[in-house]
Amino acid sequence: MDRQEKHQSAHLLRMGLKQLASHRPDQALETLRLAVNSIPPACPEELSKALYWLSVALLRLDRRDLAIKSLASAQKLRRRGYARSAYLRRINDYGMIRQPTAALDDFYAFMNLQLASYLSRKSRKRFDSFQERDAVFKILLDAWKSISEGPLLDDRESCEKLILFRKIKPSFPRFDFGSSPGIASSMIRTSIGRTKGKVFGAHQQGNDQAQGRCGCGSGLAFTQCCGRVLSLGEL
Repeated sequence: MDRQEKHQSAHLLRMGLKQLASHRPDQALETLRLAVNSIPPACPEELSKALYWLSVALLRLDRRDLAIKSLASAQKLRRRGYARSAYLRRINDYGMIRQPTAALDDFYAFMNLQLASYLSRKSRKRFDSFQERDAVFKILLDAWKSISEGPLLDDRESCEKLILFRKIKPSFPRFDFGSSPGIASSMIRTSIGRTKGKVFGAHQQGNDQAQGRCGCGSGLAFTQCCGRVLSLGEL
């Protein structure tokens, strides 16, 4: 950055901090976003600091998913800073917001992965109707019930569960042809039953990668860094 750009980004950061101190996180959010956008990647220290304070504004507005996204970016740029400490305090083994129990951590990881996979195949990346949304959620909740009540997750590390969650392919209804959600729901139970051997046998290599450190050099586990589960708000 040249001197003028540094002055502008520093001014925006100071203004954002002042707005936070004045209990106006809504104003600080917009200002700190401008600060982040004004700092090039070639200035990691300044960018990490701006991203950290952006996460603070997001947390105060109860937009926790986006706050974690901001912290995830900030801690990559500065491994031994307050952003890394704040990030690790708030995340679980999936790189998502830590829930009160490990079972809820698993549930939200499964749901977010499956919903993201479903919506990624749609041109507008969103549900077209309440009927579609309700049907998809019903299928996924039925699938989760089948998974959680069986032995599939017993004695598995989070990285192994993550591979399983990504390999399960629910059969969703074709809303353009008026297929029945009930039929799709019954099909998903069959696919879950066939998944166990595939995931924990042929995909051991993927498991080894998931258990290791992230290749980006952050020093964190892959599943807490570049391989973390994204929330729908981050897509």
